[in-house]
Amino acid sequence: MMQSELNIKHLMAINGRTKYWLAKKLETDSRFATKLIENETRSISFEMIDKLCEIFDCTISELIILKKPNGETIE
Repeated sequence: MMQSELNIKHLMAINGRTKYWLAKKLETDSRFATKLIENETRSISFEMIDKLCEIFDCTISELIILKKPNGETIE
C-alpha cells in the first residue's frame, strides 16, 4: 500500500524557513506546525493544502509525496 507524506521539511529547508515562520504564515501555534512538518497529522483539508501551496509557491505534487511500502519515493 502506498503512503503519502507532506514534503514540508524539504520545502522549508530549500527556502530557509523555520517552523515559527510556518506557524505565523498558517496563523497557528508551533505545535501544529511541528505536526505538519513531522507528518504526525492524520488528515489535512483541501483548504490547508491550498494554503501550504500558496505559502511555499509550489504545486500539490511538490507538497505531497507518495512512497512505496519499502520507503522508496514514487516520482
